[in-house]
Amino acid sequence: MNKKIRHVSESLCLLLACAFTFSACEMNGIIPTPHEVTVVEEFSFEVEARNQSRLRLEGINGEIDVTGVPGASKVEIWGERRVKAKSVEDANAWMKKLEVRVAESNDEVFIKTIQPRETNGRTLEVVYHIRMPHDWEALVSNLNGNVFIDSLTGKAAIGLVNGNAQLREISETISIGLTNGNVSLAQITGNAFVALVNGNLNASLALPQQGACELSTVNGTIALQIPQNTSALFSAEVVNGAISTTGLLLHEAATTPKSVSGRLASGEGKIALKTVNGSIRVEGF
Repeated sequence: MNKKIRHVSESLCLLLACAFTFSACEMNGIIPTPHEVTVVEEFSFEVEARNQSRLRLEGINGEIDVTGVPGASKVEIWGERRVKAKSVEDANAWMKKLEVRVAESNDEVFIKTIQPRETNGRTLEVVYHIRMPHDWEALVSNLNGNVFIDSLTGKAAIGLVNGNAQLREISETISIGLTNGNVSLAQITGNAFVALVNGNLNASLALPQQGACELSTVNGTIALQIPQNTSALFSAEVVNGAISTTGLLLHEAATTPKSVSGRLASGEGKIALKTVNGSIRVEGF
């Protein structure tokens, strides 16, 4: 297993600054952090894809990216375990308590971060990169860190407390629950359900026939792009903010300063947008 130890003390940074300038430190990937070191260990796993249809990941801290690969016969998992502490010895000791576990069953591959509940000021983090069959489901939960899921024909779900959620090229149902962060959806052709507390939501999607799109945020804006020929019953509501629609023909429209509703085309599907503090913008393309 490859181990990298990054440690830059205040005095060493001063010497480097004299010899090479401070910017040279940043160019070499070294960020001066007085009185702290970061120990990094790489990891990798491979699991043969048999009859499973789902990948489930329970992270704690760290970024996660999952990409579907057409024709893939295995799941590839790799990344880094990182521990930041006040000494190399302490970081190494805590590295032994930071684990990545991978298990498989008849229906899923399960990945989980294991670490102590209390870290007493140390920072423990696991960064995941995953490549999997594109027709599987991806279920990802994380406390702190960005989550990116790309190129799936199966369902995708994200549960996240702090971080940004980004989904791209998903053709099945997506669902996201996020407390603090932004959501970005691009090239979505399945149902979409997003509940966001603090953050902005930007989405570009095409509803399937009789599909549903339900997007909500408490504090933040919603910006939605949909094809002009979308067929759905439409509603948008705000408490403190404004609503605007452009490039769409809304039949039987009912409009108030805080709500807009009506029918797009024959109204086969459903689009429901809600925010408390923020604006809603919907654009047809």
